[in-house]
Parts: sequence; structure tokens; C-alpha cells
Amino acid sequence: MIKNNAEKNLNKILKNINHFFCISHFNGDISWVKNIKNKNYIIYNKSGKDINHITDNYISIKNVGYNIYSYLKFIISNYDDLPKVTVFCKDNIFTRHISTEMFLKLIKRKCFTNLEIAKQNIFPINLNVSDNSYVEINNSWYKFDLPRKYFSEYNDFYSFVFKCDNFPDFIRFSPGANFIVPKENILLRSKKFYENLIMFIDYSKLSCESHFLERSLVTILNSNVESSYSMDHEITKSDLILLEKCCKSKILKEYKVFRKFKNFIITKLMNLLYKIMKF
Repeated sequence: MIKNNAEKNLNKILKNINHFFCISHFNGDISWVKNIKNKNYIIYNKSGKDINHITDNYISIKNVGYNIYSYLKFIISNYDDLPKVTVFCKDNIFTRHISTEMFLKLIKRKCFTNLEIAKQNIFPINLNVSDNSYVEINNSWYKFDLPRKYFSEYNDFYSFVFKCDNFPDFIRFSPGANFIVPKENILLRSKKFYENLIMFIDYSKLSCESHFLERSLVTILNSNVESSYSMDHEITKSDLILLEKCCKSKILKEYKVFRKFKNFIITKLMNLLYKIMKF
């Protein structure tokens, strides 16, 4: 009964709210978009399938860069005529990333808002902070499982994108990257900034740079950290080639260090085993 009431309230809110919705669709349920006021939304369709049976208000795009790629496509295409407030979200925002009840409490806001639920925090990997937000240690723990092309770790990405003197020990971000964003927040960065960002993530659907970018969105859209000079000017093909070479070199060094460590551990274990057997 509570669930049914929440769904009814959600449909009512969607029919009356003036926010614009930018929705990234892959394989989640998007039937809920039919309730959005005056088709006040656009779906970036990465599924490779026709969704005309649900809506004709969509643009088919390639499946790269997770949902961040969809957001950047929208920002770049509409930079000079952005809606007053945009809700950037995934098709499966309910209830993977936020409960319907919490969404209803937040969706009327017109200020920058992370659409998220409180995560279980495990110190020191992540922290409990005063606003129930998700704060993660900055150690790029996820990088080994994903393709990296231009940046080998988060700090490399951060130092290239932002004008910074030091690196964060912890990163404030919203897992899943679902936000309410006023256009003023988007306009904190130049159009060229977003055009450069999209080049870093469009080579793979699993690009690690997308994870770096996900962890930078709060800084990009709601902080006083300045953009770097490079990000406000055109990044050329030769610039990208240089970044790629540097990234490959650093990854190679990582694996060399890993192999040395692995061989060291194996040698120590073999020596220990030999001593035990000899005893």
C-alpha cells in the first residue's frame, strides 16, 4: 500500500513539475517517463533498440561512457539554451539509486542536489559526514578492472581537469550520478570544458575515465575549484596522443611493480613452506 501511494504521488509530481529531465537509457524501465509534464524530457537511448512504443522523445546514441556520456551530449547540444533546472538521471534511478519516497522529498528543489540514498559507510574506505553524503577515499581502487586510455589514476585526471595545488584525500560524489542541476551550475564551466571531457570517455562503454569523471561531477558543478587552462581551450589529437602515451607508460610501471611484489610474496611463501617441511 505504501509503495502504491508513493508511485501515485510520483506520477502526480512528474505531471506538475517544471524541471526538465535528461535521462540516460540502456536497459532499465523507462515507462515512468510518460508521466512527465508536457514531454518535458529527452531520453538518450543507448539500448540499440527502438523505443517508439514508449515514447518518440529520444535520441539514439552509441553505448559508451556510461550515463555520463548522455549528460555531456545534452549539455554540449543545449549549452546556449539550457533549461532553468535539469534532472540528470539514469533510467533505473528507482530504486537502485534512490527510493521513490526520498525522490519525492528532493525533486521539487531548484538548487544543486544529489539524488542518492545514504550508503553504508566503512571507515576508512568511506566516511559518514553531516549531510548523509557518500565520501570515498581517493585511491583509484577500481582502476585495475577497467580500460584506461588517457589517465592512469584519478589524481592524473584531477590535475589535468582542474587548476589544483594538491589532491583530495577523500572524494565527495554521488554513486550513479543522478542530480538536480540549475543551469547556473552547468555554466560555471565553459562549453569547451564539456567538449573536452566527452573525448576522454567516448572510446569504451566501460572507460575508467568515466569513473574518474563520475567522482568529479560534484567538483565540476558545485565547487569553487577552477578549471585548468587546458580544459577551457581546444584539446587536439596530438594532445590526446600524448596523454595516451603517458597513460600507457604509467600503467606499464604499475604492472612491473605489481609483478615484483607478487614475486617477492611468492618467494617468501616458498621459503616459509620449505622451512616448515624441513622442520
